[in-house]
Amino acid sequence: MSTRRILLGACVLGVGLLGSFGALRLLRGSAPRSPSPERSFEVWTPPAPPPVADRTPEIRGHILDADGNPVGEATVRLVSPSPPYRVYQDAKTDRGGAFSLAHIEPGRVRVVAEHGTDGIVTSAVLHVSERQTLELTLVLSAAGAIRGTVVDVQARPVAGAQLSVEGVPWSVNATSDTTGAFRLTTVPAEATALVAVAPGFKTGRVPLGSRNDQVELAVRFVLTASAPVDGEVRDDEGSPVSARVVACEEQPSEAKTQSAADGTFQLPPSAIGCDAIAEHDELAPSDAVPVVEGRRLVLRLHAGGSIAGVVVDDRGVPVSPFRLGVESFVPARGRTFELHGARNFADWAGAFRWDKLAPGSYVLTASTAGRPPARSGSIDVRSGITSRGVRIVLAEGGALVGTVTDEAHTPLAGVDLRFDQVSRVLESEAVTQTDAAGRYHLTGAPAGPFTVRAHRDGFRALFVAGLRVESGSTLRRDITLVALDGGASMEFGGIGAGLAQTPDGLTLHNVFRDDPAARAGLRAGDRIVLIDGEPTDGMSIPDALQRIRGEPGTSVGVSVQRPDTGDVVNLTIVRGRVVR
Repeated sequence: MSTRRILLGACVLGVGLLGSFGALRLLRGSAPRSPSPERSFEVWTPPAPPPVADRTPEIRGHILDADGNPVGEATVRLVSPSPPYRVYQDAKTDRGGAFSLAHIEPGRVRVVAEHGTDGIVTSAVLHVSERQTLELTLVLSAAGAIRGTVVDVQARPVAGAQLSVEGVPWSVNATSDTTGAFRLTTVPAEATALVAVAPGFKTGRVPLGSRNDQVELAVRFVLTASAPVDGEVRDDEGSPVSARVVACEEQPSEAKTQSAADGTFQLPPSAIGCDAIAEHDELAPSDAVPVVEGRRLVLRLHAGGSIAGVVVDDRGVPVSPFRLGVESFVPARGRTFELHGARNFADWAGAFRWDKLAPGSYVLTASTAGRPPARSGSIDVRSGITSRGVRIVLAEGGALVGTVTDEAHTPLAGVDLRFDQVSRVLESEAVTQTDAAGRYHLTGAPAGPFTVRAHRDGFRALFVAGLRVESGSTLRRDITLVALDGGASMEFGGIGAGLAQTPDGLTLHNVFRDDPAARAGLRAGDRIVLIDGEPTDGMSIPDALQRIRGEPGTSVGVSVQRPDTGDVVNLTIVRGRVVR
């Protein structure tokens, strides 16, 4: 094949032919050498070079800026020659502005290159043949920029509007600032329209015709308010269902609602342009669906999962009957929320199966009469799948004994004693009262840390925290109650802060002034991420409280994430005597 040279004009999209032309060459190997004549002596033959991988058909070359400098990290796309445009391949230029598009299907194509404010350029139509290599140099031009503003009908700026173009298969977009202003630096001529989408407004669209390559096009969008969006939620079998609906999740325009029994719901106009999703305690979440102005939204939930296992005592003997509840739940998607409710099971083999569970990570709590509640490990539940092999062991538990007196060391009879906050969903059935000598014997203590509550009319309730005892062992703890003086009604050892389970996790909902938490710098709204180095993901409020409470004078390590900055702060807090 002979070697020839073709000059090819590179045109800026929608602008016309460039002043600078790209160079195109057809390359082929040189003609083979004639064989050497036969000789009577041996001729040394150098080893053959390693074969070069065949990349043909190939288009390779360089991308330059308007001053002729190579442009690195430019995006180079191989596209169809005419509308509707399709992207066949893309690549990035190296530091020297070089690019390569290899193994191209023979036919007619174009090459489009762009790089930020340097601009955009499109080649003329290229004809690619078998075993051919084309060399191409394209020069970027800043032509094709569009600027403008987005306002409402009262001429007030609309911030956060998403600007994009139609007519090309790759993304060209921008966002309006607080003044409503925007600028798109590289808009291809093939773009047919400029589109503005903002929460609460009808979609704005401006057709794009031919544009002068020396003039930056100015556009003003006037957006009108949109109507609310109607929708419905259906389960995995197509039946209407009541479920949580969230749109624009974790955005300033986040909207939440609950569908009615017939599955219907309505989202505010501010949700337009966002994705919406439906969640249900017994089913897998729906797919995310865009909220489009004037289009009815249909969210379809997927099938839930199941958990199957057994409950046994510490000798491996099946327990029956027993009660089971969801201690904590972290959904497979989205933010943490609480699942409520517990179920009774009575099976001679101690077996259970819990169906219709939303996908995510679960911790179950089991309880039966005469034994402390016990937790499962973390259980992963997936849509349509049963998680098997779960085993929960209800140990015998420990015992707590001692004497309860008043401040004058007089024994107190009739003091009620029970374990406090053993579970989020199940109460401990262990309870006792002191005798005439003030003595008590409370069985069914969990391994710990745990809290015992002592209370009698006329005295301040005392929460004794930070206790630990092995199953089958006995711990002695004498207790002194303080008579009510018309003020505080309870006291405990802790840091003086209230906990709440929020969609983001365990959060401090209040921090009491002058208590250890406030003195250490904790604030309401802080999210607790670690307690004594243990992550709080999936930890219930009772579990967290038992770790934070403790004897006054002892310390606890707490790591919190600030809601405003996202910074994580590590603190060591000395517990105090908290009186309320």
